[in-house]
Amino acid sequence: MIPTTIVEHDQSGIEMILDALDQLKEERFIEGIRNKHHSLYEIEQTTNLVKLYQARVNIESKALQKFSETFIREFATNNNQCFNTAEVLFKKLSSTLAGLKQIFHKTTPIDRRQLPNDVAVPSVYNLSPLANGEYSPDLFGLESYPEQVSNLYKALDTLFTSASAMLSLCHLMIEQEQETRNDVVQLKQIYQESCAVLLDAVKSLSSYIDPTRELPENDLERCRKNAESDDEFYQEGYHKCDKKGLTEYLVKEEVRKARNDGLTDIEMDFWSGRKNKVLLVRNVIENFDSIKDVKGKGNSLSSTIIIEFLKWCDVKPELEKKLYEEYFCKKYQGRHDLLKWGAISACRKEHFDTGGTAEQLVNRFEERLAENALFQTAVVTNEPISVPTLH
Repeated sequence: MIPTTIVEHDQSGIEMILDALDQLKEERFIEGIRNKHHSLYEIEQTTNLVKLYQARVNIESKALQKFSETFIREFATNNNQCFNTAEVLFKKLSSTLAGLKQIFHKTTPIDRRQLPNDVAVPSVYNLSPLANGEYSPDLFGLESYPEQVSNLYKALDTLFTSASAMLSLCHLMIEQEQETRNDVVQLKQIYQESCAVLLDAVKSLSSYIDPTRELPENDLERCRKNAESDDEFYQEGYHKCDKKGLTEYLVKEEVRKARNDGLTDIEMDFWSGRKNKVLLVRNVIENFDSIKDVKGKGNSLSSTIIIEFLKWCDVKPELEKKLYEEYFCKKYQGRHDLLKWGAISACRKEHFDTGGTAEQLVNRFEERLAENALFQTAVVTNEPISVPTLH
């Protein structure tokens, strides 16, 4: 039976190694020496090897410490190509983990038994007497052994302490990352800060890109499209791409804004290429409470005014529900209660069932706007109204 040295690259793997490192004490160390070392030469060679591992650990430790200082406050990092934080951290500790694996392997007794097919191979971190394996206490302790053995123990103790500190930092970063992902207010701030760092370069770069050219979709853009809200985008997009991916996303955003000429995506869906119409609609919604007879039953908006407004907006009839629910309702900040779409749909049906026309609705709404100085520009426009014939 050959014990496995595989460690899961997740939080459980970090915890398993930390637990193994915490078990080191003289009695376990002596048992490990007995298992594989038979001469002072072998012990001295192992000590030199441990010191070599220690030098590598020191290098990785400094790099990890520097990485940890900015990791949480960056929305995207250059270490997230694999989109798994634990995987990133294990790569940063590759030399450390390789050294630890060798040490635990060197102190694990040989076991030539064959395991049944349905029995999992135990981990070297469990079989080694340095951690969880069996050991027999020595009556005299380290004092009865040559100085070389004591030197090896001190070198191992230093290495294990250093490695424990690094793994504990990794464990802390994973926990802090999850806490941050659950704090949407902080996530939004981190996103805005990260974008601000890149934005000047992005604006310069986007000016060289043809706005009509279609750019390939990246992971962060797909995340934005799939998210049902900004909060969900911040949570799903946090530490899910590298800085190159964030830069590409911001470039596409700048190109999209230039292509839309200041219009939002949903405004482009309704009024593509008709910026003047969008500005008029925005103005009307912002001042909606100033329209004559805008108040309906109770404190609700008038369903009649709403259907007049929707026809005046000059969108396809099948888009009117979306226009109301996803655009008007989100932009309206007045003092009246919003209506459910069912009430608006019923009012619209009644109008057309009794012989009313779309032209009548548009004309009545324009008359209301003409009576209010706030909306004079909404009536005098160079854009002809093409009234839909269907309802």
